[in-house]
Amino acid sequence: MLLRLLPFAFVLLWSTGFIAAKYGLPYTNPYTFLAIRFSLVLVLLGVIMVLFKSPLPKDRATYFHLAVVGLTIQVLYLGGVFSAIKLGLPAGITAVIVGMQPILTVFVMYRFSSLRVIVVTLIGFIGLLLVVVEFGGEVGSGQVQPEIDWFYYLPALFALLGLTFGTLYQKKYCAHVPVLVNAFVQFIPTCIAFIILTFLFESDPAVHIEWHPIFMMALAWLVIVLSVVSILLMNLLYQHNSASSAASYFYLSPPVALILSYFLFDETINGLNLLGIALVIISVFMSSKLKF
Repeated sequence: MLLRLLPFAFVLLWSTGFIAAKYGLPYTNPYTFLAIRFSLVLVLLGVIMVLFKSPLPKDRATYFHLAVVGLTIQVLYLGGVFSAIKLGLPAGITAVIVGMQPILTVFVMYRFSSLRVIVVTLIGFIGLLLVVVEFGGEVGSGQVQPEIDWFYYLPALFALLGLTFGTLYQKKYCAHVPVLVNAFVQFIPTCIAFIILTFLFESDPAVHIEWHPIFMMALAWLVIVLSVVSILLMNLLYQHNSASSAASYFYLSPPVALILSYFLFDETINGLNLLGIALVIISVFMSSKLKF
């Protein structure tokens, strides 16, 4: 019974990452936030690595491949998500855009080789258009949702590309690496990259960190729950040969994030956007069921 709940727990935790980002970003900038996060994550994972006596890879090729995964899945994906939310894109809409990852993955792998692939991709693309076109309306508090500039969508789209291609790369070159070791090694270049990005783009004296309790709670959630507990959950899923089942529930992540955003931030959307979200969810679910 517990093992059956693991995929749902993993999806729920993954969805809360958008919420934690939304809570923490008013108090600092995205790269600074992520640099602090991964610095703390490396310390915690390092301790866990020692406790579990997890051996590090011995060949340079594995380190290179894990570095590529870290720069795509972590830097490009998370950097894009945090930047989009910081610019003002709602957390729920950001979740829907990057939630297109299974659809894009299927299309990249099989392109026009099957009518099913074409249909699934087309449904997801139409749904995404309905989500992002004319986003707005009234929010839950009765206020008018501010107009979203098209530029705000770019970081979320880059995040989608980073997550998609990074996942494919990891599956091809890093599938043999234990999940805990995989995470620890790829977080090293990730942390370095965000520190560099912080100094390049957020080193202005006006940029600072406000150590507000909400910020510290969001940071703690991202460090402990998202970056450590979720890794251990995935490790447990792999050990019981049920990690693949998580993919079948991945389509739940966007609606979960949207529901959380609705109750926590009064983020609502119009009927056309809701139709688009439904199409995206259907498309992602269909992509997880395709057999080739």
